[in-house]
Amino acid sequence: MDSSCKRANNVNGNGADRGSAILAVLGVMGAASVIAVATTSMSLQSVGYTTATRAGVQAEAAAEAGIDYAAANLSTAVCQPQYASTTAPIFSVLVSYSTLSTAPGTTDTSWVLGCPATTSAKRIKVVSIGTASTPGLVGNSSENIRTVEAVFPYTPTPPPSAIIASGGALYAFAQVDPTINNLTITQAGTTRPSIQYLTGSATCTSQSTIMGDVYLGAGGLAITSGCTINGDLRTSGTVSITSGEVTGNVYAAGVQGGISITLATSAIIDGNSFSAGAVAISGKIGGNVVAGPIAGSSTFSNKASVGGSVISAGTVSAPAGVIKGTTTINQTGIVTPAMLTIPPWVDYAYSATDWKASDGTQYGVIILSTCTASSLSTALITAQNSTTPIIVDTRICGAATAMGGYNMNLRSDVVIVANGFTLSSNDFESADSSQKRLWLIVPDAVADNQPTCPAGSTATIGHGVIVGSGVGAMFYTPCTITNSGDIWRGQMYAASISTSSAFSLAFLPIGLPNVNLSTGQYIPPPGTGTLGDRTSIRDLTNS
Repeated sequence: MDSSCKRANNVNGNGADRGSAILAVLGVMGAASVIAVATTSMSLQSVGYTTATRAGVQAEAAAEAGIDYAAANLSTAVCQPQYASTTAPIFSVLVSYSTLSTAPGTTDTSWVLGCPATTSAKRIKVVSIGTASTPGLVGNSSENIRTVEAVFPYTPTPPPSAIIASGGALYAFAQVDPTINNLTITQAGTTRPSIQYLTGSATCTSQSTIMGDVYLGAGGLAITSGCTINGDLRTSGTVSITSGEVTGNVYAAGVQGGISITLATSAIIDGNSFSAGAVAISGKIGGNVVAGPIAGSSTFSNKASVGGSVISAGTVSAPAGVIKGTTTINQTGIVTPAMLTIPPWVDYAYSATDWKASDGTQYGVIILSTCTASSLSTALITAQNSTTPIIVDTRICGAATAMGGYNMNLRSDVVIVANGFTLSSNDFESADSSQKRLWLIVPDAVADNQPTCPAGSTATIGHGVIVGSGVGAMFYTPCTITNSGDIWRGQMYAASISTSSAFSLAFLPIGLPNVNLSTGQYIPPPGTGTLGDRTSIRDLTNS
């Protein structure tokens, strides 16, 4: 065979080899493509599964956060039929209630959508839909939303009585007039009277007689000229009695010059004395003396008399026989006398809807459109003749409603709302044998727990003002009450109360609607209640 044939055969042989190689390469590429597609599919499935799991966790957490949020609000505020959050955690909540204490069988059909509309509600159901803040990817959206249901026992807040009879005889936020002069306070009802100054010191003088307790939250008291307190005296400052008597106990939490309580020879404390520091006694203490924890030198003169024992954080100097009980000096562990908490100022803004009779009937309302002597007289006459409770709104009259000379024989309870009052020669009586209530109110529209007096407002009780034995009157004002020579029956609540001019007050708690003046707390309105411990929680199927 010649050389040309050999070349031809070699050429043919190499071509076959190349064809086989191409087929092999294509096979490998096909397999690789299948593997690549399968790998991509598996990766996408893994990403979808992972993001769906994450979304489910987020949605579940958001739904449970909605349950907690609603439960917290239902326990502390007026019920809302739904709650929602548009930022993470994202949830929407619906509230239902049931009048049954337990579920009726396997299917509970007793639920009513919304807030409890009856005081018979016994359970609250909260259904919360939580949404994931980062949704699942690759079409995996099944876990983006979770729904959780929780059930709680529920005790509705009983509807408050129309008026909460509370508070002291005289309440001052910051007492400006320090002199208690010829003041007489007696007890007209079953509640013991008290004078409450949130801040301010005082001097009780000129035969003043207080049939009750005196509390000075940020100040001390000096008693002179035969002032008598038929009750306890508590001060955050010091106590000095020159001529007078406290029939109860004395608590003095302040120290000045090392001395907390000073008694002259004409001074008497019938009960015990508790002081933050030492005492200087020349008068009489019927009970025990506790002086401390601040150490000092307590002295008792030869005219002093202590019916009980003396316990002091410091030293004691006393002639023999002055202290009837035992004497203990340098005593450790004595606690500073506790100051009774005086309630904070209540901002009463006034709303006519607050005023309801005990049967839930709304008070009638008269609103003056003009302020003339004849229009005011007509309104007051209409109010006194009304046989159902009524409100007269005289705020059109400007800074003060001039009521001088108007007498009222009340046939029902009356509320007079004004920007201020000027009273003189007024006689408020009951038209029959039943007790009536009268409110004189200057609203405090600024909710900051301190009195905000309207510009130019006055609150004057002049000579000849009489609240008769058949009427209890409440004077509420964020301004200073100035009074002189009046005979009041009820209580006064003000920024400050002038007491340097003689007047008398027979204490009868009248109070205000939906607030407890004795604690300074508002009464929860209807629609609030108490949630018990959660009885069930479960996930619901999302469609």
